[in-house]
Amino acid sequence: MKPTREEPVKNGGEGDALLLGTSSWSDDDSSLKYARLDKRGHRSRGGELPISALPQAVRFAVREGYLTRKQTALLAKSLVDSLAFGS
Repeated sequence: MKPTREEPVKNGGEGDALLLGTSSWSDDDSSLKYARLDKRGHRSRGGELPISALPQAVRFAVREGYLTRKQTALLAKSLVDSLAFGS
């Protein structure tokens, strides 16, 4: 992956970050990656998720009980606010 944007993970470990950028499999695709620091302080390698798979991944997590109703409602509100206010 070639990261172009990065954000610290809320409630994550020190150095945990979400990375957005060009996928490792194609310069035409975008992906999301969760990165964490290993024992030596280097970013560990993790799986990438194509951006196009994010909506299905979230629905799957909700359907299988990995996100609570409260978490799902907060996510929905945040998405609506982002669309409405651009933040």
